[in-house]
Amino acid sequence: MTNDNTRSKANAVFFSAIMVISMVAVGFAAAPAAAANEQPRPETGATGDIEPTKNVTDGATVFQGEEVNFQGFSGASQLIGVAGNAEGQVLEENVDESQTPGRYAIDGNGSKASLTVTTPRINTAEVQIGQGGSDIAGETVSTADAANLQVFAEYNFDDAEELEVEVQDESGTDITDAVLNDTDAFFNQSGQYVGLDLADEDAGEYTVILAGADDLDVDSVEELTVTITTDEEVSIETSEDSVTRGTNVEYTVSGGTSGDTHNVTIDADDFRDSFNAANNQTVFRNTGDTVRVGYVNNSGNFATDSGALSGSIAFAVAEVEMDGAQGVGTIRTDNLDDTSVDLDVYAEDANVSSIEDGSASSVDDASVDVSEGQITIDSPGNEYTIGSEVDVNGTATGIDNVDVYVRNNDDWQLLLSDIETDSDDEYEEEDVQLSNANPAGASILGQAGTYRYGVIDSEEYNGAPNLTTSEFSQGTSTSQSLTTVEGQLSAELQTINGQINTADDAADITGNAEGQNQVALIFVDERGDVAAELIDVEDDGTIDIEDKQIPNRAIGGQFSTGTVTAHFVSQGRDTNIGDGDIPGQAATLDGLVDFVNQNVSDSNLNADQARQRILSETTEDTASDDLMVTQTFRYAESQTTIQSVYPEEAQAEGVNPVATGETMVVEGSTNLRPDSNSITVEVLDENGNSLVISSTDEWADSGQWNTTVDTSDLEPGTYTVESDDGDNTDRAEIEIVEERQQADNGTDTGDDTGDDTGDDTGDDTGDDTGDDTGDDTGDDTGDDTGDDTADNGSSDGGSTDGSTPGFGALVALVALIAAALLATRRNN
Repeated sequence: MTNDNTRSKANAVFFSAIMVISMVAVGFAAAPAAAANEQPRPETGATGDIEPTKNVTDGATVFQGEEVNFQGFSGASQLIGVAGNAEGQVLEENVDESQTPGRYAIDGNGSKASLTVTTPRINTAEVQIGQGGSDIAGETVSTADAANLQVFAEYNFDDAEELEVEVQDESGTDITDAVLNDTDAFFNQSGQYVGLDLADEDAGEYTVILAGADDLDVDSVEELTVTITTDEEVSIETSEDSVTRGTNVEYTVSGGTSGDTHNVTIDADDFRDSFNAANNQTVFRNTGDTVRVGYVNNSGNFATDSGALSGSIAFAVAEVEMDGAQGVGTIRTDNLDDTSVDLDVYAEDANVSSIEDGSASSVDDASVDVSEGQITIDSPGNEYTIGSEVDVNGTATGIDNVDVYVRNNDDWQLLLSDIETDSDDEYEEEDVQLSNANPAGASILGQAGTYRYGVIDSEEYNGAPNLTTSEFSQGTSTSQSLTTVEGQLSAELQTINGQINTADDAADITGNAEGQNQVALIFVDERGDVAAELIDVEDDGTIDIEDKQIPNRAIGGQFSTGTVTAHFVSQGRDTNIGDGDIPGQAATLDGLVDFVNQNVSDSNLNADQARQRILSETTEDTASDDLMVTQTFRYAESQTTIQSVYPEEAQAEGVNPVATGETMVVEGSTNLRPDSNSITVEVLDENGNSLVISSTDEWADSGQWNTTVDTSDLEPGTYTVESDDGDNTDRAEIEIVEERQQADNGTDTGDDTGDDTGDDTGDDTGDDTGDDTGDDTGDDTGDDTGDDTADNGSSDGGSTDGSTPGFGALVALVALIAAALLATRRNN
């Protein structure tokens, strides 16, 4: 028997060893293959020299129109799209220029070797003067600057092939080799430069073409143009030959070299007689390519503020920097005399001192005729809301009366006439509704759009109803842009928790109705009863009404509790309600209110019908431009409830125990309005005696209220917390304990912690340990080890594992030997 036992044990050990040795051998054999599969994926295409055809492997990106060879795709010459727009489509080695972008794999199986097709793009293409300079593509450049042009490009296919630059002259001849400033015409990488030298080329337009150097030269092409000028003489010209005083005039300095600066001047003799240096009047505006603007006195000193200079002002000056072959600036004619004003431009080396002493002479000049104009506009501004009231005012120096005109596309139309100017040279007309004045100009402003608004001396045309554009410009006048907009409506009843209670029966109203004096407010309850009234709008267009009482139904009595809709209605641009015809009433807000309170109220309609009847005469009427804002709320009886009680240090939902001495928080919900109401909380003992009182009269529109109670004087025990808002009470039973028990994580667990922890721990530990050790160890170890090894290899992205291949099998060996010995022991 002993020999048999010994033999059995030996057999078990022998077979176990054979199994383990086999597993270790498999591990060693699989390791090189796994390592081979973890090599980095080759990149696509050429990165230097152009290859006729490029080899691509699993995971590579190829481009539309690119010719490639598939490598490592199990001999497949076609791949199938696996997702998106590419799904099911065929990809061949010569990628079609219209190939659908997406992922393609062997047999359309996403788990097999695959490629991604994308569109070749040149994202950025610029021609710069020197590296990092501004883009001058499409602009003019002098021959001096053309010696150092840099072509800059960013593109997405630099791993596939190079980007090539080609330069053509006006005849289309390729002159690239003659103008290259670098070794070759290729970009080897995105974000690089190719230099060009066009300084010796003839004046004219040159085209710079960027395209892929091999396959990608069809769709991914950019063409840029640069115009070369050989004119180095500096000149100046203005955008207008004549303007009305007050109009800004643009001037342009041309020629010269990019980056150089030139002084442009206007002599002080061309300033208005009213020019006052102390007021820092503006002649040149600091806009466009202007570097600085200011004044020079008769001593050749410069200052931005004319008031800072002593002595007489000699001229106004602007220093303009050439951007390419041009520099642009602006003059303001408000302070110029009504005469022909000369602008002089000087050479790059002429400073203000040499200009003042006469040692430097202008190289060119231009003139603009400025006609008289001494009127300004202060109000209205550049925007007017149709129907609103505004003040019309400004200054009119030396003028007794002014007329106001507006213009759409053609003639000026009279808006206001004969507004008197006071002794301070100011004119004003208060509270004018521009879109509702009697003259024809009001009809223009009654439509939303952008127009010209102008003021002119009444003596010029004595309030003529129409003026041509030239007539208006020739007179003493000024104008500005005026955009008219239709008024918008926003309004809201302030509810508490989405409700208005029948006890308060009031709410604040806020909103905006610019261009309106009043809006209609219509209520419809869930039984179809209605009420309508007018509410006032402030002068600034805002709605701000406090404690607005909810009206009774038109038939009398309060609304039914339940869902109520409130409809705010305002007139649109045409000032009519609906299509201008309300049955039995005028098409005004007053008429709408009467229609609702009389016609709709007496129609025995349900809620939906009543609302539809109102809509049919307002916003849904034919050609209506009325505005409506609708709000839904619940009209309900007052209510206050307790929702949660907890220690201040441990916020929780529901009713929770509180330790004596802790601050207790009581919170709940109400539909009462704050400030106008208060909620009192009392702690009562078992006999109903009040022990502690707290109250609050502040809560948000959500209706969520809370207050705190000091429990220092409360002994451990059971108490009642009662909330009272004056009409409603609610109660909750609470426990005051000597000390709150905490779980291991710090959470308050109440009284149950001790019992549950003890029971569960004892039972689970004994049962689970015995069962799991015997049954699960063998199976779980074998399965989990294999799975985890594969996962680690994948997630490492090809990194090499330093452990011995098949090591998991050694663990299995120990387990198998133990199992064999246990089996033989049981046989004994």
